[in-house]
Amino acid sequence: MTDSVNRNISYLQDNSRFNFRVAGIVMDADRVLLHQAKQDDFWNLPGGRVEMNESTGDAIRREMMEELGVSIRVERLAFVCEDFYEYDGKEMHEMGFYYVISLPGGHSFYNERKFKGVEQDGKLTFRWSPIQETEQMEIYPVFLRKELVNLRDSSSIRHFIQK
Repeated sequence: MTDSVNRNISYLQDNSRFNFRVAGIVMDADRVLLHQAKQDDFWNLPGGRVEMNESTGDAIRREMMEELGVSIRVERLAFVCEDFYEYDGKEMHEMGFYYVISLPGGHSFYNERKFKGVEQDGKLTFRWSPIQETEQMEIYPVFLRKELVNLRDSSSIRHFIQK
C-alpha cells in the first residue's frame, strides 16, 4: 500500500474504489461555493478524503485549510450520502458527510466570483453559483441539485443513498 492509501480512508478492490469523503457547504446570501478539478466537466462541493483516526469535523477543517488556506467554522452536519457511481473507469462507492460551514467574516473570497485554490498549484477552480441555478447544473452527488435550494429551510440531517 502507498502512503496515501494508508493515510486516507480510501481503498481499491479489483476495479472498484471505496472513498470516505467530507465536503463543506458555504452559502452566502443566494449563492453557494462549488469547485471543479481541471480534468472534470462537473462541479461539486469543496472537501476531500477523511484520514485515518480523524473525525469528519476535523477532516473538513483540514481540507478547507489545504484547499483555500482558511480556517473555517463548522456550523452543522446537513447530509450523509452513500453514493455509487463510475469515475475514471472505476466503480466507486463513496460515503460522504456534508457540513454547513462558514469562511471567516469579511474574507476576500466572498468578493470573488471565481478563483483558484491554493492546493497543488491551483488545480481546483472555485466558483460562487446562484443556489437557484444548482438544479440545472452538473453537480455531484446528484441529490445536491435539489437539496441545496432547500437547505436553509431544514435543520435535520438528511440521509441519501444513490445508485
